[in-house]
Amino acid sequence: MSDVLEKGRVKLLLWTCAGLIAAVWALIAVWLISGDLQWETAVAGAVLTLILAGIGLLAWNGRSRAAAWVLVALLMLLITADSASFGLDAPGSAAFVLPVVLAACALGLWPGVGTAAAASLIIWLIAWGTTAGWYKAYGPADISHLTFNAPFYSVVLVLTAVIAGSWSHYLTGVMAERDQGLGTGDFQTTD
Repeated sequence: MSDVLEKGRVKLLLWTCAGLIAAVWALIAVWLISGDLQWETAVAGAVLTLILAGIGLLAWNGRSRAAAWVLVALLMLLITADSASFGLDAPGSAAFVLPVVLAACALGLWPGVGTAAAASLIIWLIAWGTTAGWYKAYGPADISHLTFNAPFYSVVLVLTAVIAGSWSHYLTGVMAERDQGLGTGDFQTTD
């Protein structure tokens, strides 16, 4: 693999981890100012910060693919927990786009599509589970979760994976040709 691509993946992961850490502490600050902060949330934020820093170090030390998979899995787990707790009416389910884009950009088209499929399945299970009464989320269950939310999220997630993954695939091909000194074929970059 191209050294340039590896450096790009590392930077992508480092910036993603840094952005997530900043988002965690921005939310904690908002909840502190609003008076809604619970000490458990601050502890969870500190633990998540350490985990994200560890993932960043893993990427920095030459294990960027492993770091990407760990970060995608962590995001899927956290977003699933939030979406299952608050239901599909809450905005947290839209965050499934983050691991989908990350997988498509850092790991490629098919890992991105696989992540989108997994996120879609989770959304469908949440919709089915709350509508069928298997469990009660904080938000109300509604048939529209099955007839609108789950199908809509599924289409958006798969299209996002295809768009980001196709571009990632193209750039990987361009870099491979450049490294081989070819410059012809499907990945030609000059007119």
